[in-house]
Amino acid sequence: MNCLICGRLSDNDEFCSFHLAAYKNLIQQYDAWRKGLGISWKDYLREIEMNSVTGEWAREVASYLYKKEEAKDVG
Repeated sequence: MNCLICGRLSDNDEFCSFHLAAYKNLIQQYDAWRKGLGISWKDYLREIEMNSVTGEWAREVASYLYKKEEAKDVG
């Protein structure tokens, strides 16, 4: 299977090794952001996506996940 973000060969059902590592970091860091700022998952993803110091892979994963959240809200 290919990565849903970049099309590279994926190591799992969704992401290549680069985007999977970024995804795991986003998941790991969310708890600290939630506790510190009291923000929702969706708001966290938006903050990560808009942060100028966020790395490219993390930004791409955050953008992908944010769009999935938006689609759930609409559907």
